[in-house]
Amino acid sequence: MRSFDEKLLNLSAYEHYQEVLISSVGTQIALSIYEAEPDSPCVIFLPGTMTHPLFYDEFLAGLAKQGYNVIGLHFVSHGKSPRGKIIYGFSDLLQNVQDAVTYCLENYNDNIVLMGNSQGGILSLAAAAVDGRIRAAFPHGVLLPKLEESLLITRLPRFLMAVYELLRLFIRLLGWLLPFLPVPIYAYLKPKRVSRSPELYKLFVSDPIGLRSYPLYFLASLVNADLSGISNGRISCPIVVIAARQDPIFSFSYVSKVYKNIAAPKKEMLVFDEPYHLIFNEATERILEPISEKLREYTTGS
Repeated sequence: MRSFDEKLLNLSAYEHYQEVLISSVGTQIALSIYEAEPDSPCVIFLPGTMTHPLFYDEFLAGLAKQGYNVIGLHFVSHGKSPRGKIIYGFSDLLQNVQDAVTYCLENYNDNIVLMGNSQGGILSLAAAAVDGRIRAAFPHGVLLPKLEESLLITRLPRFLMAVYELLRLFIRLLGWLLPFLPVPIYAYLKPKRVSRSPELYKLFVSDPIGLRSYPLYFLASLVNADLSGISNGRISCPIVVIAARQDPIFSFSYVSKVYKNIAAPKKEMLVFDEPYHLIFNEATERILEPISEKLREYTTGS
């Protein structure tokens, strides 16, 4: 277990940890690699809003010890990636995922699974609809922007559901007019819904390589992302939706509704009776083994 200072310094205690830079979207992005064996299955992990893989170090190191090559993705201008782009959109992050898949194919093998938390979960599901090279996707946090209930993920007032489509259009217009406008996380999410752990919240807000805001352009692109591929049959791999029954951000009822809209060759839900949104951080010991076992089903067929 890392100390708070070790977490703040973004040091990993995993013996076979390394970092590399790869080219993506006209700049470079960083990968955190927790290596097992070259022929071990690859899990590409996609972190949540404004953060990076080392925020989830204990969980990722635990997966590696279970026999997986874990490749944590630092999205463009996030974490340890160079700040090579000031303005980026949802499509840029989606391309980052595809470039990480290419890296795994070139350096490890084709037994590749995507896994993501929150915003990373949304991206893992979106990537499954555009990249046929992955074996399965394990999103924790799923979203269909077309559903008006998506508003309830944010801190915006519930009555705006009545004008949800107009709101999406308005945000898209603002993103075009004021693309550089910084939007801090507390402007659209309630911090206490992200985590009630004082230490985890302090780590998040103190993280020297964590972001403090997103350009409005990015948020507009997320709210208006075309994720129709999730439900129109473009997904060619199995989907395992990870859910916390009492998640304070992605309610179980909302996740269940999105799940019904997912069209995939095979899909299932892996549900944990946990009250946390950051289950990879706050329930690591309880979820690691069940997730590892489920990964094994899809990477070995056993």
